[in-house]
Amino acid sequence: MLSRDDKPAAEAILDKRKLQSLGILLPIRLSALSFFSGRHPLGRAGDGMRFLRTRPFESGQDNPRDIDKFSPPGEYWINEWEAEAQASIMIYADVSASMLFGPKAAILHLTLLQLTYSLWRASDRVRTTLYHEAKQNLIAKRNLRSQLERLIVEFNHGGLQVGRNAIDVLTEHASNRRSVRDDLVFFVSDFCPLAADSAAENAYDWRAVIRTLSSDVVPITVSFELAAGQRGAIRLWDAERRQHRLTMLTSSRITAINAAERARVAKLQAFFRGLGLDHLVLRRERDVYPELARLARWRRRRRH
Repeated sequence: MLSRDDKPAAEAILDKRKLQSLGILLPIRLSALSFFSGRHPLGRAGDGMRFLRTRPFESGQDNPRDIDKFSPPGEYWINEWEAEAQASIMIYADVSASMLFGPKAAILHLTLLQLTYSLWRASDRVRTTLYHEAKQNLIAKRNLRSQLERLIVEFNHGGLQVGRNAIDVLTEHASNRRSVRDDLVFFVSDFCPLAADSAAENAYDWRAVIRTLSSDVVPITVSFELAAGQRGAIRLWDAERRQHRLTMLTSSRITAINAAERARVAKLQAFFRGLGLDHLVLRRERDVYPELARLARWRRRRRH
């Protein structure tokens, strides 16, 4: 496990040239993120106990054996302890063709690396499943270095794959009783099929699956915004026709594409908000860590 000040070792794990070849120009933040309140990891594997607080002894309520022998003269105090919990977290990442569009792919890769590093630093158990319609690839290594290295290798083994609806992946996850019980499930995707389908039908399916799960589900929507000054031909993925299209960019076309994408994402946000799910929208690489940290802080404050 890396210490907070072990920056050279952390940089050795993350090969900057490999990251740049993936379009990731910003380094990840080398700090922990915990999405659960009241948890203070012990810095070692396994369960344990941590000191919570000291309070006055209540006669008739507390066991006299629990009285602190170092209590002040004439006073009796009880020390309370809290069990240390190590969360099990699954990250589902959509690696279909629609996610290979340059800006979205860079955000996806950075998000997976940041989540993996920061959650591991928080002493949580992290597994990642890369999915598309043809298959799912589970990555669950024994240490942080191996997990990050395997993720980077898999980023380079893409190809144009048809997408799969997230609800199908979630349904399969809920029905797999032999799998590890997960406390938190992240879904990193653009959720293109979801935005095009019936909202009422989707809401019913999502609520039915969430009821069967014992874990929180956090959708992370990967979006993009084309720069106003961008010109020339661009290759875009048409989610409805499931094919790539070569498009000539003009000022008016850029405006129309950005407006359509914002409307699609707004629809997704309203959908997840209606389900009562914590969710994020990531449009730029520099927003990845701040948005993840904001979500972690908000979840901890809400659960205190």
